[in-house]
Amino acid sequence: MKGTKTQKTPKELKAWEKEKKLIPVMIRKYCHGKHKAKGEELCEECRALTEYALFRLEKCPFKVNKKFCSFCRVHCYKPDMRERIKDVMKWAGPRMIFTHPIFAFRHVFQMIGYKRKLRKEAKAKANV
Repeated sequence: MKGTKTQKTPKELKAWEKEKKLIPVMIRKYCHGKHKAKGEELCEECRALTEYALFRLEKCPFKVNKKFCSFCRVHCYKPDMRERIKDVMKWAGPRMIFTHPIFAFRHVFQMIGYKRKLRKEAKAKANV
């Protein structure tokens, strides 16, 4: 099997790669639940949102050691698309526990850690 090496993703880009795979899954789950789409099909609105989200993710300047977009201080989505993706995340996120439990719990723990960090930073600024 000479010459059939699979290209391994660098460790720094693994979170970014996972997010590229997970966003379409969450949008599909949302579309099936809210818009009653069937199978692999998506409504036109959700298809456009998926394409937009993947395009923005591809252009993300913070790909290396990427955290979740909600942690980012720079928001690269248009305001209307940002609201739409927030709706998707709010609806599909809790339901991910049943289909992608490891991702869901990891996200919860990372969010808790991030909020603790923000509180510590705010406290440190208040003490100065």
